Amino acid sequence: MSAPLFTIATITYNSEKWVRQAIESVLASSYADFEFLIADDCSTDNTWDAIQEYNDPRIRSWRNEQNIGEYPNRNKVLSEASGKYLYFVDGDDILYKHTLRNLSEYIDAFPNAIMIWGVPSANIDFAVLPYQFDPEITMRLIYETTIPLATVGFSETVFRINDLRRIGYLPTSYAIGDTYIKKRLALEGPVLMVPMGFAFWRRSDSQASLKASRNFKGFIESFLIDLKIIEQSRLQNKEKLLLLVKGSFIRRMIKHTILKGRFHLFFLLFKVSGLTLFDFRFVLKRYGSVFSPASVISQPLINHFHFYPFRTN
Repeated sequence: MSAPLFTIATITYNSEKWVRQAIESVLASSYADFEFLIADDCSTDNTWDAIQEYNDPRIRSWRNEQNIGEYPNRNKVLSEASGKYLYFVDGDDILYKHTLRNLSEYIDAFPNAIMIWGVPSANIDFAVLPYQFDPEITMRLIYETTIPLATVGFSETVFRINDLRRIGYLPTSYAIGDTYIKKRLALEGPVLMVPMGFAFWRRSDSQASLKASRNFKGFIESFLIDLKIIEQSRLQNKEKLLLLVKGSFIRRMIKHTILKGRFHLFFLLFKVSGLTLFDFRFVLKRYGSVFSPASVISQPLINHFHFYPFRTN
């Protein structure tokens, strides 16, 4: 049998309240060429019992004997995947009915894309989406505009599985590992940006990203991730991007600490960041909304995806 186009991966931990909606939304998809892997991370509620209620032949499910944590569980699913592309529908998400159908059309038209990102099209006036960008342009869009691109997580990201495995799977050392892997993999090949809205993703107090934001862990991690990504890149504008990232971080650090009288927190964050006093010369280096891949705003980048006869170049 040929490999399915998609591996849909659902990881669960104490997801009893919502997991049925997640599973049933995947099974109701208008596009059927997928395998469905469900990995329960030793839930202490009735999540595993709920998962076992479904016997669709596309489902392969298991329960870890002990709790291994979010990213090791994601990697376990990745190691078991036989599809060509990986999409995470977590245990409290709801997949929209035509998402996989739409994604399959994007893949047919742009087979070289290493990832597909759902992005806020209302903020993009320089391209008619879908549009594919090479690593240099993707990095400039991330670091030289204020558009939230790589900070939107797994629910708006599709990975080409072989490439994700090639760079060493998902990181287990970050609370916001989805941000790291999107930026890291974007250095390896073209990213296809399409209008966001793949799934409904639920916000809750138990989410790792929200937990990280409460104690400045996500703030520090995001900065350290950016430094690591840029430093290991081969981008021509590498030095400029480092200045922008350091300047932005220092300004935000001052805003949330010194300007609020939290001097102890300032020195703590300064120490953890690895910055030096010499780096404070970058404080005026600002992120901006100035970069655009299109030279004329009234002439956005465009391909033939939306036109007839169908062409992509």
